[in-house]
Amino acid sequence: MHCVVLCCHTTVTQRGSNLYSFVSIFSMWHPELANEFLNSALFGVATPHPEWRQFGHTPRVLRGAALDWPAVQNWSFFSLAKLAPDLPVELVYGNREHEATCLRQSTWGSHLESFQRLGPENQPVANLKEFDLLSRFPVLLNDLRLGALFPRGAVIANQAWIGPAHARTGLHFDLLRNIALVLIGRKRFYLLPPAALKKHQLSDKYERWARLSNCSVDQVLSEGGDDVASVLQVVDLGPGDALYVPSGWWHEVVNLEPSVLLSGFFGKRAQVWGTWLWTGALHGCHLSGLWRHGHCTCHPAVHRAR
Repeated sequence: MHCVVLCCHTTVTQRGSNLYSFVSIFSMWHPELANEFLNSALFGVATPHPEWRQFGHTPRVLRGAALDWPAVQNWSFFSLAKLAPDLPVELVYGNREHEATCLRQSTWGSHLESFQRLGPENQPVANLKEFDLLSRFPVLLNDLRLGALFPRGAVIANQAWIGPAHARTGLHFDLLRNIALVLIGRKRFYLLPPAALKKHQLSDKYERWARLSNCSVDQVLSEGGDDVASVLQVVDLGPGDALYVPSGWWHEVVNLEPSVLLSGFFGKRAQVWGTWLWTGALHGCHLSGLWRHGHCTCHPAVHRAR
């Protein structure tokens, strides 16, 4: 997960244009309140907020949380593709968390169109991960009511996972809390508590905002037997469903059909900025080649000397 700021730049009226310009600046300091202000000013929507105590140490399914949002009602891969068909995008080919990182260049339109050509389940597929959907297409904010999902005062970074059936994100846990919202399609989450994995099942592969496992869920279950099976949670999400995943909880995710998922990584201000600072220092070392360059999720894999 890359730390991004929710900015808004597009609208259809002059009144909206002025508001978006204001919110774009305000969102740099408080994106959650900026989104709430935008919904209230443009749409007359007063956003009710859940309490912080609702986001504890165990996952929680928010079934139908966004079922009546325009995004869930109206979005399609065809309509999204028309926004900017020639926009360059970088796709992840296969399961980069568990396997070698393989990145490929494509375009927004070509990627979405490719979902119609479904291959065998056991073949790697291309997935658009950690895509800054709302900054690329800020007009889509009109179709979302994100403030209703998050507690007041939360600092939030939104990113999208857009891929075909069988696309998979390998077993990992995130450093921040996450609300994963399905807008199109169906996805399955496999969840395990923080203590479920053994030390030899942890990977040293670098990812700035997460920690990875060198095993799949199936492998962890095979090694752990009934002890692990008893704590495994399997959650299927459809359009409008959301899942709260606490930081530290292991999860593996697979697309049951072509899907658009919007994740909101969030926390209290001090926690988010503190995490951003220390991971940023390590990430600077990584980008300079001093720390696991080529053994990461952000660069193509290179041969590692033994």
